[in-house]
Amino acid sequence: MAKRVTGLQRQIYGMYKRSLKMVASKPVETRSAWYQFIASQFRSPTLGGGIRRKDVGAIEYYLRRGDKMLEQYGSDRVKSVQGVAGERWPEGWVARGGKEGKP
Repeated sequence: MAKRVTGLQRQIYGMYKRSLKMVASKPVETRSAWYQFIASQFRSPTLGGGIRRKDVGAIEYYLRRGDKMLEQYGSDRVKSVQGVAGERWPEGWVARGGKEGKP
């Protein structure tokens, strides 16, 4: 039986998908830093990663914050981003260039 997905979960998945599309519009030489930045934003406990499912207020706050960040970082003038010090998340298959592993 398939697990039901709430509306907030759909919004989070949609934001993650929009952030990956935004990274694809950035220069190739800076994409690795962008993927690390996106991973840290979604996974870090201090930036909203790992909050409880029932904490709706916090989830909505991070959704609004994420939308504002996507709007700012999605600008054509922003080319690169500085990674978060001390946090290194393993890159997924999208960051490595897709299913074939080509950058």
